[in-house]
Amino acid sequence: MSSKLELNVEISSDEVEIKLKGIIDEDSDFGKATNLNAKSYVFDFKDIESINSCGIREWINYLGTISDDAKIVYRNCTQVIIEQMGMVKGFVKEGAVVESLFAPYFCEDCDDEFKHHLNVSEIIEKKAPAVKCPKCSGENTEFDAIEAQYFSFIK
Repeated sequence: MSSKLELNVEISSDEVEIKLKGIIDEDSDFGKATNLNAKSYVFDFKDIESINSCGIREWINYLGTISDDAKIVYRNCTQVIIEQMGMVKGFVKEGAVVESLFAPYFCEDCDDEFKHHLNVSEIIEKKAPAVKCPKCSGENTEFDAIEAQYFSFIK
C-alpha cells in the first residue's frame, strides 16, 4: 500500500534539507517546502515509493517556486526518480546536481536482485562500477539496467 507524500523539512542557516517519503501524485502538497528562500536545497528521495504523471507535474511546478539562483542537490535517488530524470524534461531543474542514487544490480551466484547506493562520482563514462553482492559477498554481479538510459541524466 502506498502512502501519502510526507515532507520532513530541516532548515540550517541558509540550507534546507527536504526528505521526501511516500508517493508523489496529484495529491502531493509541497506547501511545507515553499517560500523558504534558501540559498541551497537538498532533496533526499530515499523513501520515495513511486511517482505518477500527475506527481511529475506537481514536482515540476514546485521546482518553479525555487529561485534560479539557489543551489539544488538531489540525494539518494531511487530507481523511480532516476527513470523520471531520464525521460522528463524539467524533472531536474537547470543547474541542479545529482549527488547519489540507488542502482539495480543482479548477483549471478545467489540469483539475488539488489539496489546498491552509488555516489555519482563513482560512475565513469556512464558505466556502473563493479560491486559485491550484499547477500553472498560474491563478485559475480552485473548492473541490471541499460547503463546509457539509466545514467542519461549525467551530462
